[in-house]
Order: sequence, then structure tokens, then C-alpha cells
Amino acid sequence: MIRTYFFLAFVSATFLAVIGGCSDMGSNPPKPAGPPHITSFQPDSAFAGDTLKIVGTDFGASKGSSTVTVGGKNADTIYLWSANEIRLKIPAAAVTGNVTVTVGGTASNAVTFKVRGTVVADVSFVLDVAPVFANNGCVGCHGGTNNLRVDTYARLMLGTSLNGPVITPGNGEGSVIIKKLRGTASFGDRMPQGGPFLSNSVIDKISLWITQGAKNN
Repeated sequence: MIRTYFFLAFVSATFLAVIGGCSDMGSNPPKPAGPPHITSFQPDSAFAGDTLKIVGTDFGASKGSSTVTVGGKNADTIYLWSANEIRLKIPAAAVTGNVTVTVGGTASNAVTFKVRGTVVADVSFVLDVAPVFANNGCVGCHGGTNNLRVDTYARLMLGTSLNGPVITPGNGEGSVIIKKLRGTASFGDRMPQGGPFLSNSVIDKISLWITQGAKNN
């Protein structure tokens, strides 16, 4: 009887030790951080100098080397930075345009924010967009030999990419062509293929042209 008791006690202790040694018992491993993502603003519009609250995910626990741009201007004054919320002072020179949070070199989705009291001129296809395609080798590859052609407004708007329309009027950052220019598309290489790639300011202008309705102006 005594031997049986000690044997059962030994088995029980061994079982508890094994369970206690399992690192995955009782809790799930933390979810790996994804790219930063903006979900909303508070308020939805404001003046330069006002406080803007950005709500989202995966901003990081602290600012570190991360950045926020508002209408193409870097926000230098940050009041609060957490994984799900950022509060900042809208830069003095900011205008209505995209807000982007960049963490560890990875940019978030770009969401348009209205800076009140500023007037944003229309981006011209003829003066601002078409020359970019002509002067950066885009027409050479997409001027008649491939599915997508960018040599004229009409052909560009046909959107004959194998992956669907490349221009979505009113949604610059959601358009395939902007994702390809930024290198964030889920297929193929970043464009122009092999580089040199367009600067963020140039891509921002093309994106704004699309957001403004992709007009033939």
C-alpha cells in the first residue's frame, strides 16, 4: 500500500512538472506587430496649430524614430504616442492632403485629412502627371507594347492592367498605379521597374490628382 502511494505521488509530481514546463500553457503567444494602420481622426478637420488625434493600430509603444506627415509636412510636435493613438500639433505649413504614419521604415495607409483655411489647387494631368510618365521611362514600357498604356489620358483611364483598373477616381492611395509606384502592391515589382523610383512628393501629387477625381485637365 505504501509503495503504491509513493508511486502515484511520483507520477503526479512528474505530470505537474511537465505541464509547468510547457511554455504555451495558459496563454497565447503575443500577436506579431503588423504595418501601422490609420483607422480614424479626431477631429475630422482642423486648422494648422490645432491638436490632431490619430487612432489606429501598430504605431509602436513609443515614438522612437517613427514619423507622421500631414499634408506632406512632418509633424515635429508630438504630445502622445502609443500603439493605438497619436496626438500631435498640426504643422504650420500643412495643407489638406494625406496623413501617413511611418514606423520602422514601413508607411501606413495614407488617409486624406482636411486642414481648414487652406486651399489646394487642382493637380493637372497635362502639366503635372503626364510629364512624370514621359520623363521617367514609363511611356517606353507602357506606350503600346504592354497591357497598360500611359501615353495618353484616355489609354491610362482604360486601366487594362492584368490586375484590374489602375485608376480609381476619388481614391488615390487605393489605386493600383499608386501602390505600384510606392512598392506596396501585392504583385509584381515596384515601378518604374528597376528604378530609379519616383520621390514620395511626386507620388503624392499623382495620388492627389486621382483623389481629386482623375480629371482630364
